[in-house]
Amino acid sequence: MSFQDELSASLRLPIETERPFRPALTLIRYAEKGKDMTGKTTVLTVTYGNRMDYLEQLVERSLAYEQIDRVIIVSNASSAPLQQLTERWHDQVMLISLKANTGSANGYAVAIEAALRTDATYFWMMDDDNAPTPQAVHLLHRHLEELSQRQGRNNVAVLGFRPTQQEDIAQGVPLRYIVQPRSSYFGFHVRQIPYKIWRRLPWGKPHGKPSKIVSLPFAPYGGMLAHRSLYERIGVPLRDLVLYVDDTEYTRRITAMGGSLHLLTEAVIEELENSWNTKARTRNIFETYLAGGSDFRAYYAARNQAWFDKNVWATSSWVYRLNRSVFFSLLHYFAHRNAKTARLALLKQAIQDGESGALGMSKTFPL
Repeated sequence: MSFQDELSASLRLPIETERPFRPALTLIRYAEKGKDMTGKTTVLTVTYGNRMDYLEQLVERSLAYEQIDRVIIVSNASSAPLQQLTERWHDQVMLISLKANTGSANGYAVAIEAALRTDATYFWMMDDDNAPTPQAVHLLHRHLEELSQRQGRNNVAVLGFRPTQQEDIAQGVPLRYIVQPRSSYFGFHVRQIPYKIWRRLPWGKPHGKPSKIVSLPFAPYGGMLAHRSLYERIGVPLRDLVLYVDDTEYTRRITAMGGSLHLLTEAVIEELENSWNTKARTRNIFETYLAGGSDFRAYYAARNQAWFDKNVWATSSWVYRLNRSVFFSLLHYFAHRNAKTARLALLKQAIQDGESGALGMSKTFPL
């Protein structure tokens, strides 16, 4: 069976079966008063390994809301008993099973393509360890409707707030220091060095309150809500990125096309598991790459970031080269200071691959 045949077969909704009795997990359907939006929302997520505990919470809590009527799950060769979810929620859960782990880029591409074949009006992208809250459901839908009336439905997206993923925003760091400047390298820019030193001093620590609405040039997949027409406009993620930074490149298309992407800090998305590369785990970006996560995570994250910075984010070649040079000097310094020369060699190879455009699944680091 070809991949397309496999996908088509997977898109068929499961046959109706008797709903199992689970009194301990009774659902409450939440309805928000005065909501102006028409049409239903479908949650899109991708899973792998055995993450059943997280995924079941995501599905249960999503379907408890009036606005959400379906969850599409793409399984990247997950070992979890995901069929239990379709048995419990019947036609409210669509399960698409892939024979191998193809990465997040392809996984979300498959989910978006499947959603576009349904009658869903809004798509809400989620990580498999996210869970919506009542504030997030209400505020995101309301704000999206307001933006859509002013800018057009195919031109706007809104994003829920994940404090561990957006730590600088949570701490009240000024916006000009939150968004990485153009022509930066791995988020590093020489003009921000004074502030980075200042904020590490006792009197320089950020202590402001985050803005309620933050306009971003790009964002993670997890928590992004938009009308289907926006997804039709920007297409699907770049499959060759495989894993990491694919969401950066994908959501950047929105603002690159003149649209807007708004983060609502009061629309909190609960994170059931913390990511490997959160800032709370390390003191700086260099330690994040040198000491954080496994080799395959570091490889794909570094390779794809190097590709993005060179091909998408750089606007000035000389500023880009300056930031790259200083970044590499500091990376070497921290690697030798922390005895991470093996990881340094891996990162240098990853960066070379990214900058030369050698993307796709790595033979050295298959998923």
